[in-house]
Amino acid sequence: MEAGSALGPAPLRGFKDFYQYAGTTRVIAGRDLLSSTGFEFQKEGARRIFIVTDEVIRGTGLVERVEAGVADGGLEVAGIFDKVPQDSSTHVCDDCAAAAKEAGADSFLAVGGGSVMDTAKVADAVFTHGGDAREQEGFYLMPRDDDGMGRPLDIAPLACIPTTAGTGSEVSMAAVIKDPDEKVKIEIADFPLFPRLAILDPDTTRTLPPKIAAATGMDAMTHAIEGYVSTDWSPHQDARSLQALRMIRDNLERAVQRGEEDEEARGNMLIAANLAITIALGSVHAMSHPAGAHFGVPHGVANAIHLPHVIRHNAAGGDDIAVRYRHIGDVFDVSEREIGDALAAYVTHLVERLGLPTRLSQVGVPEDGIPALVEGAMGDGTTLLNPREMAEEDYAELYRAAL
Repeated sequence: MEAGSALGPAPLRGFKDFYQYAGTTRVIAGRDLLSSTGFEFQKEGARRIFIVTDEVIRGTGLVERVEAGVADGGLEVAGIFDKVPQDSSTHVCDDCAAAAKEAGADSFLAVGGGSVMDTAKVADAVFTHGGDAREQEGFYLMPRDDDGMGRPLDIAPLACIPTTAGTGSEVSMAAVIKDPDEKVKIEIADFPLFPRLAILDPDTTRTLPPKIAAATGMDAMTHAIEGYVSTDWSPHQDARSLQALRMIRDNLERAVQRGEEDEEARGNMLIAANLAITIALGSVHAMSHPAGAHFGVPHGVANAIHLPHVIRHNAAGGDDIAVRYRHIGDVFDVSEREIGDALAAYVTHLVERLGLPTRLSQVGVPEDGIPALVEGAMGDGTTLLNPREMAEEDYAELYRAAL
């Protein structure tokens, strides 16, 4: 049996000189878990919980069920902040932190999608350490013992109940938020941002609209693919990425098409997104962040549009890159020799079947916006981890192809 075939394991890539991996979030997954929210969160030191959510989620009645679960565990809800928009900002994070202080909270509980969870993370950092959200930008720059050289200082206990199956923010040490004044998305990553608890219950995605289920599912797929081909790959992430892709293959379309009727598919997609998340991303995210910052393109939609074009471009960068995409192709029974074109076509057809747009022009991005998008992509930290080195002309060509 040929190594790397659809029936055999992908070949090992050798032993890396260095990498680090951490996954410190305690994950509980299963049915009917909301009633145990308080019982579980008290194990992480929470007593007076500040719930962060959005108006849509609050309107579904889900937050009330979470509140009841908090009370059943003997904890208090200090307050609720439901002003998180679809694409959250530094200003929202600052307002959230101030509201938590005023409420006398000692912990945060995010109930929502990626924007809600990232808002809670950044607000928690501001709540704990002071300053404002804009000052949090950077990788591994949070306060530390021993004049910045020691263990990072903890932030207030944070738990997450994701209501979409896409971002994986509930087990990530990263957050991405918009600075509306500068029209950029800022990235924050450090070990204290790992939530202490994640609760995965398929009932939280029961009323998720098909288009949002599709877009967030494509976000998860993008995380898994980019994590596998990144220059910052690791054996730990390889295992997570490939299993996430198998679960996405078997469950994403079911979850979108059957929705409320298919609890199994929705539950499996929550786990797939949880496995897929990584900060070792690449040019798909580098292109999508400025599309969101400048033109308000929802992140999962932007990823769905950009992913095929980046696959095609990267796979043409050499056999060592193409072979990584062949491993991914094996998962989806895509085995053509020109793997870049074949896998890109597969992804495009999937996006079409999911009912999502495949062109930037369909989501309001004009051709004269490309220079600003290119500047944003070149300045995005994920560009540095793309398997093929990128130049301004590469991004300009990819944006034109996606238009």
